[in-house]
Amino acid sequence: MATAFSSLRARLFALLGLALLLLLVPLALVSVKEAEKAAAEDLERAIFSRLFLLKEEGPKEEALLLELFRLGQTYGGGAGFVVRGEEVRFTELQDWPLPEPLLLALREGRPYQGVWRGVLYVALPEGGGGFGLAVPLEGVSGLGRRLLYRYATLGGGLFLLVFLLAYLALTWALRPLSRLEALLQARSPEDLSPLPEPPLSELKPVVEALNALLSRVSQLLEELSEKEALARRFAHHASHELRTPLTALKGYLEVLRRRPEPRALEGALREAARLERRLSGLLRLSQLEAGGLRPRPLDLKAFLAEMGLAVEGEGVVLADPELLALAVENVLENARRHGRPPVRVLLQREGEGVWLWLVDSGPGFPEGLLERALEPFVHGGEGMGLGLALVAAVARLHGGRARVENRGGAAVGLLLPLASLKVSPGAPFREGG
Repeated sequence: MATAFSSLRARLFALLGLALLLLLVPLALVSVKEAEKAAAEDLERAIFSRLFLLKEEGPKEEALLLELFRLGQTYGGGAGFVVRGEEVRFTELQDWPLPEPLLLALREGRPYQGVWRGVLYVALPEGGGGFGLAVPLEGVSGLGRRLLYRYATLGGGLFLLVFLLAYLALTWALRPLSRLEALLQARSPEDLSPLPEPPLSELKPVVEALNALLSRVSQLLEELSEKEALARRFAHHASHELRTPLTALKGYLEVLRRRPEPRALEGALREAARLERRLSGLLRLSQLEAGGLRPRPLDLKAFLAEMGLAVEGEGVVLADPELLALAVENVLENARRHGRPPVRVLLQREGEGVWLWLVDSGPGFPEGLLERALEPFVHGGEGMGLGLALVAAVARLHGGRARVENRGGAAVGLLLPLASLKVSPGAPFREGG
């Protein structure tokens, strides 16, 4: 189910917002704490300095209490105090609790500064006692709240501004994706031409993969178109080749229906056998086209020597022995019927495969027949025209191809993959592995 984060843009903005929050919130908290700490330290130093000056002036106790009262009002409503032995006098009517460490420090003649119960105490020793000031830290605590408020208002506005600028920047950065989307949507289904190179390096692998896919689809469509055209020609030729013996068979049967005629019976049987051979050839060709390959490493020289053929050259290929034997036998049969023995065998290495050439000693192929000799039902006036079509089908099943030439006789070649490769029917050798 699609969600808000199914969009790349939404994910980028969510990550940006999270990153800004993770940056601003801890920064605000640390800033507030540091500001409170700095304010408290500044207040301590200021009070300590004023008390030190007051001690240097050495006023009488009443004047001292008056000055401490003024200092307390100056620093936010604190209270001054004077300690004489066990007696403590305050500048306020209400007594303030004094921390025990403060009293102990004054008895020992040491100054004291510290925070106790939210109040800052600063005191200086004097004549067995001392004097000092107690200032509540409400103002310092309020400073943190004021700073947080400022962060929430001004920082929030800054956050929105940064987010808006980032939105514009990311929209500009993602523009090549939008252009690629528009380009693909504007294309017709028949247009399989390569996409132009994108301006972003991150998009190049995607476009290259799409171009490779488009190229492969184009190749598959071309192969499908060729196979469709071949199927139409096959159906046309098959119907023509079957119609001839059927017409003749029908004529002989009409004669036999009127009267017994030995020659008509012989003709009917001959045409039935002819029809049976054609159907058998068509069935075998369709079985080959459907697949069923069992390849294994095969030494061509030894394999062909077992069939009684003299071989020039060497080669170890990955092939199905039964199908290869069927192809060789069809070439030999074609040579016996239309050419002249003996048949020479040549093995030639080419790239990732080995050409197996079988050359008879006859007159060769007619020039008008060379281009279409491997198609079904193409023949020179005799036979069914399925033998070389079977050879071509065997070659395609092995991922190779077949070819016919005139080399001082009719030459039929099959390109077979080396034994180190993987066979992929109907595909170039490397595509299989």
